[in-house]
Amino acid sequence: HLQGWSNIVKAVKLCLEPVISEDQVDDVQQLLKKFLDYYERFVVYFREYYQHNSQRLAACRIIFHYLLHVANCIKYCGPSWTHWQFPMERICGILQPLIKSRLNPYSNLSNTLTLLQQFYLLPFFSISKSIFKEKLPKQWNSKQNINNYGMKYGRLRTSDGHYISSHWIKRKNKIARNNYCVQIRRTIDKVSHRPNALPQLMIVDIYGIVDYFFVHKFNDKIHMLAYVQLTSKIIDDEYECKYFTQFKSKEFIDV
Repeated sequence: HLQGWSNIVKAVKLCLEPVISEDQVDDVQQLLKKFLDYYERFVVYFREYYQHNSQRLAACRIIFHYLLHVANCIKYCGPSWTHWQFPMERICGILQPLIKSRLNPYSNLSNTLTLLQQFYLLPFFSISKSIFKEKLPKQWNSKQNINNYGMKYGRLRTSDGHYISSHWIKRKNKIARNNYCVQIRRTIDKVSHRPNALPQLMIVDIYGIVDYFFVHKFNDKIHMLAYVQLTSKIIDDEYECKYFTQFKSKEFIDV
């Protein structure tokens, strides 16, 4: 048994080589054939699995037959690492949604792929101009032009005289006070994912680190923004202490 299973181990090690020669591909073919001969003679036919009983036919898995095609796949497609599980899952994820017929799935997939290829080739023929009208470049309103000018600040003074610092100008002293971690009260629309619904506004508290403050002019109006790295969802424990597990992406927030 050890000798029989060692053949597939040797074959797999060869398949995983980044570079594989034709002689090594032939060795893979021979090793897998030896393993299949062992499996069919000593495991399937004469032991507890198949026993020449048609009701136990499920023991003869087709996956073992696929091993005979591994060497040919390497010859046609290159080393196994170029076409193994992840690329194949991506291909299956692309092909499966194209199948619309349960009665004739294979012919339906073939016809769909043929139509898609013909569709992709249309731009190379003049007839495509009558099918696809050329889109005119969109004319943007000059008031919507965004300039590249702005002023970056490291500290914000609130209307009541308090100062909020930023990570940009933090002191490197270990005992320096941290006053750039903030709680932000924000108004959000609960039904923003439904464009035709009436707004349902609510106030939520979010937390994060202020990277810096930024003043920018847009449409003749000055906007004061804070570039903040937000936290993940805030969790309240049994002692009413708030904590989070990680930081999320950064975004600009209107001060």
